[in-house]
Amino acid sequence: MIITKKYQHIGDLDNFMCDYGNSFELNLNLVVMKYLITIGLLLLVNLNLIGQNDSIQEGNRYRHYDSYNDYWKTVTFKIGGGISIPQGELKNYFSTSALLELSLDFPVTENKSIELALQFIIPKQDAPFQYIRGAEYIEAEASLLVNPLLRFKKVLGSPDSTKFVLGLGIGASVISSNQKVNSSNDDDSYEITSFLIAPSLDYVKTFNNKEQLTFSFGINYSPYKIKGAIQKDIGSIALTPRILYSF
Repeated sequence: MIITKKYQHIGDLDNFMCDYGNSFELNLNLVVMKYLITIGLLLLVNLNLIGQNDSIQEGNRYRHYDSYNDYWKTVTFKIGGGISIPQGELKNYFSTSALLELSLDFPVTENKSIELALQFIIPKQDAPFQYIRGAEYIEAEASLLVNPLLRFKKVLGSPDSTKFVLGLGIGASVISSNQKVNSSNDDDSYEITSFLIAPSLDYVKTFNNKEQLTFSFGINYSPYKIKGAIQKDIGSIALTPRILYSF
């Protein structure tokens, strides 16, 4: 009888251990499944966030591209011509000469802009530059005059289809000559270079297709000097009436 009860207890213990093992295995499976589901959800959320971030970056890139293109549509390219009319002592060397101008106008605000301009003048020389270098007496003539400048422009009054624009240009004026024009052998150069200040007043007519016709009157101030010249200061002022067309 005692032996029977003993085996019965052993059987109950085996059943308990079996049930406990099954329960532990079941709980372990549930925990693993929970972890797998959680990891899967996190991966899905992460992929979704990455996709949204890529979409935002792509959208920002396209918006930046569009705004960049839209701004360049407001930039104005101008080409035109006119004349350079020397004044004062500069008239002793040059007569009225043809002028070509190229420019790019970059809007800053509705009424203000910055313009990059380049002027080319083919000078008509009346008298050569005369100077002494060592024992030599030399005469030089100009072959080309180039004026690169930066203009700061402001519309007077309200912008309209017709408007007046006040400008102030700062840059350099370079005269290329056929002889070296400095007295020192170490500084010999074929160019006469001076700083340039160029105020201007423009009358601008804008057409329906956004093209513009500009009538401009400017003053170029460049105090040219030649080292070793008989007349060192050769003049500084020229008037520059111009007509430009933009598209």
